Parts: sequence; structure tokens; C-alpha cells
Amino acid sequence: FVVDPMMSLLRRWLVSSRLPWLSSNIPASSPSPFGGFSFFSPPQIRCKSILKTNKSAAKRFRVRGSGSIKRNKAGKSHNTGYKTRGRVNRLSSSAPISGKGIEQRMRRLIGHY
Repeated sequence: FVVDPMMSLLRRWLVSSRLPWLSSNIPASSPSPFGGFSFFSPPQIRCKSILKTNKSAAKRFRVRGSGSIKRNKAGKSHNTGYKTRGRVNRLSSSAPISGKGIEQRMRRLIGHY
């Protein structure tokens, strides 16, 4: 196998221009005169498909140490004057997410698989 001097120059330029994903697609030695690299086809970039974290859900739900998801109860932010003290205290405690399908959906939204 013959190392093409043009390909080694191209590789050095790509590495120095901080494009290592492109320079890794050029083989070090190959029998073709162009080093097995075609300028007409873009390089294949492999990336893991991930979901973005839903920030509004991430602020509302937390994962407990046991792995279950907890949520806050509604109804404590205002109009608490006529509610009994025990009722307001019960509203201040957290509650688990009930339902397997809902919990899996919330887990996907907050990015905790």
C-alpha cells in the first residue's frame, strides 16, 4: 500500500482545523490514488439519537432514591385562608406518580430512563 502525500497533508489540515470527525474517515494508507476518500460524498457522522429534556417537567418532577417519581400537590399557592391547617399541611407533602404508563412518560420527559 502506498501512502498518498496529498491525503496526509489533507489529514493534517483537517486535524489542525479541529474537525477530527472528518479526518478520522480518511484511511492512513489505501491502494486508491485518492486515499479512499471521496470529496463528493459527505462523511458519515454517527450520533446517538436522544430526546431533549423537557425543562418544565424537570422542574416539577424529581426522581426519588428508590427510583419512583414524586410530584408536588396543587392547591397550596393561594386561597389558603379558608382551608384547615391539616388540609394545607397535607397539600405541602409530596405525592408519587400513580400509573405505570404515566410514570414512563414522565421519565422520558425529564431525561431519566
